[in-house]
Amino acid sequence: MATSKKILSPEILVPRIGEYLVQKQMISLSDLNKGLFIQLERTKQGEEIPLGKLLVELNLINQDSLDMVITEQLINFRDALEQSNRQLEQRVQQRTAELQDALNKINELNQLKNNFISNISHELRTPLTHIKGYLDLMISNDLGPLSDDQTQVLEIMNKATNRLERLIEDLIMFTFAEREQVMISPSKFDLVAMANEIILNFHNTIPQRTLILTVDSEINSLFVNADQKKIIWVINHLIENATKFSKKDAVVELSISSSDDLVCISVKDNGIGISANKLEEIFNPFHQLDSSSTRKAGGVGLGLALAKKIIEAHGSTLKVKSQLDVGSTFDFSLRKLIK
Repeated sequence: MATSKKILSPEILVPRIGEYLVQKQMISLSDLNKGLFIQLERTKQGEEIPLGKLLVELNLINQDSLDMVITEQLINFRDALEQSNRQLEQRVQQRTAELQDALNKINELNQLKNNFISNISHELRTPLTHIKGYLDLMISNDLGPLSDDQTQVLEIMNKATNRLERLIEDLIMFTFAEREQVMISPSKFDLVAMANEIILNFHNTIPQRTLILTVDSEINSLFVNADQKKIIWVINHLIENATKFSKKDAVVELSISSSDDLVCISVKDNGIGISANKLEEIFNPFHQLDSSSTRKAGGVGLGLALAKKIIEAHGSTLKVKSQLDVGSTFDFSLRKLIK
């Protein structure tokens, strides 16, 4: 069987050259058909030959004329390509300008949103401070004796104002974090001692919930260099979330483990869990997985967004593992101070 010989020629860059030659009246239609027939026969024999070269061999056109036509077509293709590129560049510039305009509008809306939240938060904090002050005076009987029922009502009001105060502080911290990177003030502290204080505080405030602390065996203290107040805030929020989305008899576990130069902190619950396709959404600000008016858990959806920013400011990542109806585990790492 004959081996096909590949002929490289500028002609291979020009499609339908035969029709162009007929159009230019350089060959007749019958000449083209004759050339195509011979080309087909030679192809069956295993020989590939460009049509233009074949027409030259048949003396139906000379080589100079063929070269001129090929050059002319290549120039036309180049001009068409350059024009297409110019049109594409113009469209890209137009789309880029439109996207930049849309981005500017989004940034402007975000700034307006942050300014509104910041302003309203500060405006709420002032009257709330007065309310808390008078509640403290009434609970301490500084304004006169109270009955047991009145004291109980005031205690409920005091808890509600404390919750509202934390929400306002979260809003203020969030708007500050949105404007710039979360600022941290690192200091040396014992993570184990801090965790024990957090557990004790929760046992005092929510005695009906079971909260346990597990630490690697033979570890009495683990010192880190981090912003203690913000790390306490993150752990408190993770525990509050765990209790919020767990049954009353469920156990919430705060764990501390050490490996090499890192300390891992995790909060685990056996609550309702989160579906895999929703895991990324929980870190979006103002996002609630259950946004219905009948949802059982309160909040405006800022906690995890803030926690994520705080942990990232420490050079770490807040991770989550969860399974529906099984529970969730949130964890992050801090660099350990070596004595």
